[in-house]
Amino acid sequence: MSLSLFPSTSDPPTGRIQLSSEWPDTADVRVRVVGDVDMSTARQFSDYVLRSAANCRRITLDMTRVTFFDCAGLSALYSIEDRCRMADVTLDLEPAQCVSRVITLCESLCA
Repeated sequence: MSLSLFPSTSDPPTGRIQLSSEWPDTADVRVRVVGDVDMSTARQFSDYVLRSAANCRRITLDMTRVTFFDCAGLSALYSIEDRCRMADVTLDLEPAQCVSRVITLCESLCA
């Protein structure tokens, strides 16, 4: 099963980010992220992931098709990670190069 997020009046312009989910089984969800995860889409990204992950035990974030990722996206990702840790949910990340680069840079600065 696959869901698409329908745009609302507060969503960023069409084409900035595309989100979809599939559930291989009732305990696992795979969320695909395509496009930009930045200050204009970060909240939409985190809200979508958390809604999609309700009652699951594992989330796989497929971010291999993310084309831009900034500190707002990183903040959203850390928020998702914190919520997963509190709920004892496993979070697996499949990052694009731009996502890996921001994570690596920020981890080295905060070490």
